[in-house]
Amino acid sequence: MPRACIVFLIGVLALVLPDARAGAPTALPDLTFQDQEGQALQLSSLRDRVVIIVYGGRGGVEEHSAWGKRLDAELRQRGVYRAEDAEADRPVRILAVAEMGGIPEAFRGLIRTAVRPGVEKGYSLWLDWEDRMTRAFGAHEPHSTVLVADREGAVMWVVGGAPAGAPLQSVLDLLRKLVP
Repeated sequence: MPRACIVFLIGVLALVLPDARAGAPTALPDLTFQDQEGQALQLSSLRDRVVIIVYGGRGGVEEHSAWGKRLDAELRQRGVYRAEDAEADRPVRILAVAEMGGIPEAFRGLIRTAVRPGVEKGYSLWLDWEDRMTRAFGAHEPHSTVLVADREGAVMWVVGGAPAGAPLQSVLDLLRKLVP
């Protein structure tokens, strides 16, 4: 096959394959995040569940929240879980993660206090103080990035954009396969 054809095919594949950075981990890293209350969550504790992580910069918190609400509503509508089910009993865990890199540790308590009133009761906004998700899987600024991992922690999909159109449809299609 001529070299020009190979280069063309690689370019086409780059457009249609999942939007993950080359060299990105194939498994969900064992990271720990803190929420606005200072409570910790270790990703490894979520094995045996499908994990959806919506993350991005501080300026996109409303879009991150819209993703979470849209996916939660879809899963409840499909009967995957009920609104009153405890998070620990749900087969899918949706995490909203705010990239907070560059904020000195001395100011983190103040940031949590400032964020707290904007987080709806019953929800957590997980704070990634070192931007580890973006470093591992890339970012789609100014939009949210959505990562889906299966029950074994294998990263199945990374996509960016608003919770509409092709990005939303790709995540919903994958969820229908992972959680029938």
